[in-house]
Amino acid sequence: MERRTVALFACPLILLGCQSFTACTYEERSVAASGAVIEDGVEFVGADVVVDAQRGSLEWKSLDLTVKGTINGHLTSMALIRSGDPAAAPLSIPVNSPYAPLLSKGVLMQRPGELTPDLGGVYETVAANLGVLEFATDLPSRPRVSVPLAVTDKRDWFRPHNCF
Repeated sequence: MERRTVALFACPLILLGCQSFTACTYEERSVAASGAVIEDGVEFVGADVVVDAQRGSLEWKSLDLTVKGTINGHLTSMALIRSGDPAAAPLSIPVNSPYAPLLSKGVLMQRPGELTPDLGGVYETVAANLGVLEFATDLPSRPRVSVPLAVTDKRDWFRPHNCF
């Protein structure tokens, strides 16, 4: 009798290839954007960002960015803001050492229950072409530099294809 019970439970698992246990139980979305300020034919500041999020059995939000430019050593702070919304809190972005080849490079990640970095609304801001990187410098001629971000690729909630 026990063998028959085991066979009854094992047969569907074998036929389904254990899909019921490994099926995708999460969704993803992402948006990529870039922007630059060009002066005298040279990229003064340029940025590429990717905002990702997962929901379901996997949950987190992330912001991956690469910022380069000719203002190394003069950059004092950087933030992502929402264009036209002064009430929105800026997202502070870490700045690399003045001797680093890039102004900033890295990933900010927020997992469930974490309060910082607060990436809530970042996907929506960037996806709506409202994301702007604001730079503060110690250059008297350019104390502030704004780089509007334009969407280059966007995928709203989807189930990944590599799930079985």
